[in-house]
Amino acid sequence: MLGMHFAVQAPPADEAERGAVSPGAGALSATLAGYSPLAAGRAWDSPVEDVPMSAVCDTPVKGKMVRATKLGVCGDPVLGAGGWPIHVTSKGFISVEYAGEVDEGEEIEQKDANGDPLVYEPARRRIKLYNVTVTCGRVDPELYTLFTGMPVVLDEDGNASGLRITSRLNLDSAVALELWSGTQLKKCPPGSVQRPRFGYFLLPQIIDGMIGDFTIENGAANFTLTGKAIENPGWGVGPYDVYLRSTGVAPLEDPMGDADLLHMDWTRLPPPAPTCGVTPRPPDGTVAKLATDATNMTAEFTATYVPAAPNGTYTVDWGDGASTAGPAVAAKVNHQYATAGTYLITVTHSATGAQRFKSFVATPV
Repeated sequence: MLGMHFAVQAPPADEAERGAVSPGAGALSATLAGYSPLAAGRAWDSPVEDVPMSAVCDTPVKGKMVRATKLGVCGDPVLGAGGWPIHVTSKGFISVEYAGEVDEGEEIEQKDANGDPLVYEPARRRIKLYNVTVTCGRVDPELYTLFTGMPVVLDEDGNASGLRITSRLNLDSAVALELWSGTQLKKCPPGSVQRPRFGYFLLPQIIDGMIGDFTIENGAANFTLTGKAIENPGWGVGPYDVYLRSTGVAPLEDPMGDADLLHMDWTRLPPPAPTCGVTPRPPDGTVAKLATDATNMTAEFTATYVPAAPNGTYTVDWGDGASTAGPAVAAKVNHQYATAGTYLITVTHSATGAQRFKSFVATPV
């Protein structure tokens, strides 16, 4: 039986991207699935009304970005060179629908010989899985093949230009799907990190991916990707940082467990930038306080990986309006902040737009 439908839609293609969903320290609601906010890192062991707490109350508005990550046979993210996950980040979707498939349980009722009630136990329901439908307005062959396992078609230059759909069962491919939404709030919420919120939705494993019906006509063609979202403890806390907290960027605090189907939360870390095809490995580096600055207000970025020439150009955005050209491997650049705070540092590869998020906590002494 299907039920519990909800969907997240992307904004119109001509609308400028604006940050708008708040990552808070807690989950959407402490009552969701009986869990405490993930920032607490534990499950509730007492009624909600007995636990002093605050809540983040907001409304997801529009879909901003999706990221599909290839999974191995054990549900673990497949990593490429340098430990970079194999994934596609895209904003070329129209909507994502999550439809819960519910096990209605079994009702037990027994009457005695006189026809009077003897035993009655009501059925208890549970969500078995989510049937997921991603409606796409842009064809990205590598997103489609990650989702469905169908082989890509390459052009003469080795670029993924198409897809070949076969009649074989899709037994081998699986993806984790993350989605970021906007929020109805039009300003940054109060807190230690002054950045807009984003809604964050994680399905740790989608199997049985297929391409649905489509029509070519006098208009834009839409394609649908469908699959079944199931539990996946192999995802753990994931291979990405998805939160920006007062202490800096961080992954999930609580790993996905044996019975966890869907994770929903708010985050102040924005979604990564979209790329066409599999997102290439971007430049990387470490961020630390500059040892020679006694004020503790200067961040130093040391490059540990830079793509080979001629695609080695990248930028380091310091999160306060300043940016610097990225240095060569083992070289350093630094930046001094004017005010204390937690800053998001974004490393962006110029040729592909691929990004990494770093952070720095400026604490004057």
